[in-house]
Amino acid sequence: MTHSTCAATTGRSRAGIRLQCGKRRGRVIAADMTKEVTFAPVEGPINERIDEAYRAKYRGSTYLKPMIGARARSATIKIMPGNIARP
Repeated sequence: MTHSTCAATTGRSRAGIRLQCGKRRGRVIAADMTKEVTFAPVEGPINERIDEAYRAKYRGSTYLKPMIGARARSATIKIMPGNIARP
């Protein structure tokens, strides 16, 4: 199973991601495709690897600190293929 991680951004997308994460399932619509997915928190050593990647890319940026803070970690999720149970 493939997966990717994403970090919530500002504005409407952050609210949408948090809502979907709370539900742990939803849909991703992109490039005229709709995929059913499940959301899971990102835990463990992967968090440090994500932070290291941001440190390498944004070293010296005033934006780095909020990108690797506790708030950013809490908004980071894993998106995996999944089915939505229908009533």
